[in-house]
Amino acid sequence: MLAISADGVSKRYKGLSQTALSNVSLNAERGQIYTLLGRNGAGKTTFVRICATQLMPTKGRIEVLGYDVIKDANEVRKLISIVPQEGRPLRALTPWDHVYNWLQIRGEKKQVAREKTEKILEKLDLYDAKDRPAMNLSGGMKQKVLVAMAMSVDAQLLFLDEPTIGLDPISRRQVWSAIKDWKKEGKSILLTTHYMDEAEILSDNIVIIDNGKIIARGTIKELRRTIPQNTRIDIVKDNIDMELFKSYGTVVDSGGNTVRIFTYESAIKELTGLAINKNLSFTVSPITLDDVFISLVGGNEIERQQQDRKDLKNDAVTRI
Repeated sequence: MLAISADGVSKRYKGLSQTALSNVSLNAERGQIYTLLGRNGAGKTTFVRICATQLMPTKGRIEVLGYDVIKDANEVRKLISIVPQEGRPLRALTPWDHVYNWLQIRGEKKQVAREKTEKILEKLDLYDAKDRPAMNLSGGMKQKVLVAMAMSVDAQLLFLDEPTIGLDPISRRQVWSAIKDWKKEGKSILLTTHYMDEAEILSDNIVIIDNGKIIARGTIKELRRTIPQNTRIDIVKDNIDMELFKSYGTVVDSGGNTVRIFTYESAIKELTGLAINKNLSFTVSPITLDDVFISLVGGNEIERQQQDRKDLKNDAVTRI
C-alpha cells in the first residue's frame, strides 16, 4: 500500500484564471520522506491540503494510505498529522497546553499524553519554555510548537508544509533530527520546503513542481544527473559578455549579480583565468540540488517575468 497515490489531480480556484494544479500524478512509498520543491505559488501547498482532506480537487483522484480523500475523508484524518504553512499557535496557550491538549483531542489517555508531551518538547528544545504563553515566544519557537503538536501524535503519515521556515540553524537541525526519528519508526512524510539543503539531507524522493505541473522527479542522484556537467562556476556579471562562456558548458542567469556556468573540471583553469584577467570575483563548487532547481525553473521564471512586463505594457496601452 502506498502512502500517497495521486492520479491526474487538478485544482482551479474560483475567480482565478490560473490553474493551481494541472494533471498531477505521483506515487509516494510508505516509510519514506517525499519532498515537493517549487517556487511560491507553484502548487505545493494546494497538493498538501488536498491530500490532508482540507481542499477538494477540481479533477482527479488521491488515495492516502489506501483511502480516498473524498469518499473516506474521516478515515484519512485518523491516520495523518499536519503542520500547515499558515498555522499559528494560540496566543494565550503554552507549548505544553498546545501539545498536551492536542494529544487528548486525538484520544490519548492523560498519562500517555503527559509522557508524549514531555518527550517531544525536550526533543525540540521547548521544555524550558513549556509554561510560557505563545504570545511571549519568538517566531521560531512558535513554529516549533506547531511541529511538536504534529509529531507528538501516533499518525502514519505526516504532512510538513515548510516546517522550518523562520527557524535558526540549530532549531532547523533539531526539527530534522525529529523528522529522521519519525521515519525510523516506519512512518511516512510528505515535506514541502524552500531550503535545498533541507531537501538534500532529508529526502528519499523529490518532486519539482512549477506552475502547477510536475517538471522533474527522482532521487537526489537522479536529479543531479539532469545536469550533465559536474562543476559549477559563478562569476560576477560586471561588463561581461555572456556569449563568451557558452562554449564551456551551460550558462544560466541565476537572477542575481552573477552568471552561473555548469561545466567540467577540465574547464576550470581556463574559466577562472578569464575571470582573473577581467578582475571578476568567482566561486567554484560541485553541482547541487539548488543548481538542478535553478536550471529547471530559472528559465521559466525569466520567461514569466518577460511576459508579465508585456502584459503590463499592453494593459497600460489599453487604459490610455
